[in-house]
Amino acid sequence: MKYPILIATCGNPDAGDDGFGHAVAERLRADPLPGVTVRELGIRPADLLEDAGGYGALIIVDAVSCPGEDPGTLMDMNWFDPARPVLANEAALSSHGMSLGFQLDLLQSLGMLPSVVRVVGSHIARVEMGHTMTEVVQRSVSTVAGVIREYARVNEDEGC
Repeated sequence: MKYPILIATCGNPDAGDDGFGHAVAERLRADPLPGVTVRELGIRPADLLEDAGGYGALIIVDAVSCPGEDPGTLMDMNWFDPARPVLANEAALSSHGMSLGFQLDLLQSLGMLPSVVRVVGSHIARVEMGHTMTEVVQRSVSTVAGVIREYARVNEDEGC
């Protein structure tokens, strides 16, 4: 193993497609990966600050909403890529605490951000309390789990 990886998932499993991160976490826990820690942040992304230290890579898994993208479409981006799209509410504070974007910037300024940071998700169709995940987004859970497994395999073999 080159370095440990933290998978941080976000979302509310009781709010339709927003449960995407939770579903990916369950899939990864069903078949654990060596050197990989899965941490569910739920609707409290501010908890990332407590967990990010000591990892060589951080992969954030979340539901994504982007106009013009079909639900279930994979999004996989390097956080440090200057051409990456700006996340909605990237720097905003919410009732759930600090946004992920704000936290990543804070972790970087404190020298605690891993050298590899990726944001991986599925474009969503519906987020409503009391609804289940749409079928198209549910199908993307295994795709994203596979992407994460490949990152872990590459890290195990040669570092990613």
